[in-house]
Amino acid sequence: MTMRNSDTCGRTAWAEIDLSALGYNYNIIKKKAKNRVVIPLVKANAYGHGLFGTSKFLSSKMKVKYLGVARVNEGAALRNAGIKTPVIVFNGFMKEEVKDIAGLGLEVSVFSAPQARALNAEAKRRRKKINVHFKINTGMNRLGRKPEEAEEFIKLIKSLKNLKLKSIYTHFACSDRRNPGITKGQVVKFLSAAAKRGKGLMLHAASSPAIARYPFALFGAVRPGIMLYGSWPDRSISRYAKVRPVMTLKTRVVNVIKLKKGECVSYGWTYRAKKNEKIAIIGIGYGDGFRRELSNKWYVKIRGIKAPVAGRVCMDLTAVRVRGNVKVGDEVLVFGKDRYGSIPVEDVADACKTIPYEIFTGISERVPRLYKGR
Repeated sequence: MTMRNSDTCGRTAWAEIDLSALGYNYNIIKKKAKNRVVIPLVKANAYGHGLFGTSKFLSSKMKVKYLGVARVNEGAALRNAGIKTPVIVFNGFMKEEVKDIAGLGLEVSVFSAPQARALNAEAKRRRKKINVHFKINTGMNRLGRKPEEAEEFIKLIKSLKNLKLKSIYTHFACSDRRNPGITKGQVVKFLSAAAKRGKGLMLHAASSPAIARYPFALFGAVRPGIMLYGSWPDRSISRYAKVRPVMTLKTRVVNVIKLKKGECVSYGWTYRAKKNEKIAIIGIGYGDGFRRELSNKWYVKIRGIKAPVAGRVCMDLTAVRVRGNVKVGDEVLVFGKDRYGSIPVEDVADACKTIPYEIFTGISERVPRLYKGR
């Protein structure tokens, strides 16, 4: 699957998704996890990288055993796209979603008795079994049952004849911190609560930071998210596993104007030219995911040269200061890399006082994802 130059023609903003980098990162994860089962997370539109293109590659090329999503409608979208790989829905479900779960053959996380019984009743009605996964809450305090409730809840699941318990898992709250103490404490709670689980059940807990640097947190499976896409919640983790960025965000110059000294540009006139300047209007704005926080303080690159943002970022357009022979149609690097250089997504996140997750998932649906590589 190779992206052609013609694929970008007529587009003002697009995200290039490097599948060879995605495959490289997956193999790094396999190595760090010592060939344990890898459950790639493709929730939130594959962290902004495109649910279908990413999942198809992971399923067909990397032969993953599972895909992980947050919501039932994400699992339904995968099934409707023809992806047959087992899909685990981690964030539970509503009662009205039970029919979709059973009909589409999704696997789900359960952590309440009414939830489990409703699922069992639907499975019984259809004369089938539904695979479920039980979450133990060891400190994240969002979803799951407390450790002291685990044994009783596991017994309940096993008593429901049309449910099959496949795994027990937890989620770390602070594995991105440099001090592993909290994570070690969660591991102790988890293993103690899961001790009476019986044979044949898979345990898993490690997300990206723990996969990278905490061997003590690697059980039967791991659940990579952000590292699969070539980034980290904290830059310090990068030394433990060298992953490659998967997404590059680009746009084009749609107009070039000249500002005289003292003239302003964009809403609110927050930028005033200190001298005669050349301004390029680029075809991206906060409606695409180029954050408004970047107004007057960030930059893009055109042929490797920084072009600072001038004035407020608009919904569809942004003004940048340029020099040299910049013209309409020129390609603009927003983040990622091109043949002239790079802008790390982590730097963009820092400028917005946020994390790469939010930058990636904030790239809107109207920005096409163009896949290149394998």
